[in-house]
Amino acid sequence: MNKKHFQTEMENIDFPKMEADTAIDKGIQRARDQKGKERKKKYKLISTVSSTAAASFLAAGLVFAPVSNVLAAVPVIGSIYEKYGLNIGENLWKGNLVTEINESTSNKGVDITISNAYYDGNVIGVAFKANGKALSLDNLGENKGPEIGYSYHLFNGDEQNQWSSGATGITETEEGYVGTMEFYNPKADLSDIESLPLTFTSILGKEGNWQFDVPIEQIPAVESDVEGQVVWGGYTLELEKLVKGKATTMLSYRTTLPASGKHDNIQLTVTDNLGNRLSKHHADTISSEENGDSVMKNIRELFGSKVEGDASKLIIQPEIRQYEQETTASIDQTLPFEIESERFSYFIRVTNTQVKDGQLVVDYALGNVDDQKLSQDIIDNFANYIMLIETDDIQTGESGETDPNQMINHQIRSVKTELINKESLQFQSSFPVDAALTMGDYSLIVPFGTLSSNQPIKMDPLEINLEERE
Repeated sequence: MNKKHFQTEMENIDFPKMEADTAIDKGIQRARDQKGKERKKKYKLISTVSSTAAASFLAAGLVFAPVSNVLAAVPVIGSIYEKYGLNIGENLWKGNLVTEINESTSNKGVDITISNAYYDGNVIGVAFKANGKALSLDNLGENKGPEIGYSYHLFNGDEQNQWSSGATGITETEEGYVGTMEFYNPKADLSDIESLPLTFTSILGKEGNWQFDVPIEQIPAVESDVEGQVVWGGYTLELEKLVKGKATTMLSYRTTLPASGKHDNIQLTVTDNLGNRLSKHHADTISSEENGDSVMKNIRELFGSKVEGDASKLIIQPEIRQYEQETTASIDQTLPFEIESERFSYFIRVTNTQVKDGQLVVDYALGNVDDQKLSQDIIDNFANYIMLIETDDIQTGESGETDPNQMINHQIRSVKTELINKESLQFQSSFPVDAALTMGDYSLIVPFGTLSSNQPIKMDPLEINLEERE
């Protein structure tokens, strides 16, 4: 199947964009909120995800398992970028902008070679190959080491020093077992790096220590200051800098949010005057400051595509995505009772609770929801992600808000959620419970933010005149 036919087939797939956007938005926001406290996890890419979908899932940190690992007819690393939908590496490879390195280290009968690397925008890509008699794809799988086939770390291995990263699976080729990684430089000064200390600690079931100091040469980019500001209520977006790379585009901007919406964010869609849309990759919060009634954030966003040379302007369409933390409430209340959103007008009205056959069955209706603005899929998704938790397992942070990251391993998802009445949005959810516990031991976790975040508020668009910056 050629690439053009593949892309056509992928475009015909009914992709659940709204649901994916919801998951991505929540992942992005939680990662931004945790910056400096907890590093993002490594993830894997699937070979059959289109480049646009892959870029979106990269920003969210979602995990995929490789579908096909054998590509015996592929003799070059460049084809691996295309195989896994890594647009940045593929485009730089085709433009002869990838630096050949070919440095090898041997340990435990296995040779690992850093084949090449690139540095465009704040993305550092590394391609490698491994050779050794003990290596086999049979060593991939459950209880046989990392799912992608290898493990690695940067610098001294300290979790706090790790950068966000993405890694493909292992592919067998005529040259050996190959893979690629991308690392995202979080520093404000992106030019302040000449090498990247990288250590492999296992590959295809073989543990060892393969250390490299990968030389890095940043590809020159066109950088320019830009101006533009748009205000909506207590929200402000102010453009600051545009960096045009060879395969990427970076936009630096400042957002101001009301303190009541400190978990909100302003998302950008960027297109040029020719209709080309820049593919979203990821955004870093460089700094954040809370001052009275406002929260100011300096953000650097990377797009995984370049500005086309014949484009004369960029159009930035900002959208406000409003969030709130999940609401928790005891289920041991006099029926009927309501659980209300702490920020918006949404609520659920619980009309009945009963324990039956080892399950807690909860009947409830969703209120103050405009089903003309929210699809039934979004409403169903909201109901499916109402969780149960033992009240003693509810954790709060320093601010007094519930801490979802501390509670995630204690949440109990429904085994069944059923729409009883579409007109009145009545649902019934059944949760497995401990027979030794009583109704008073449980609380519900209600994700009202799922509803609000799927009703984005459009701000006025901004434009960047590219011809003035040539």
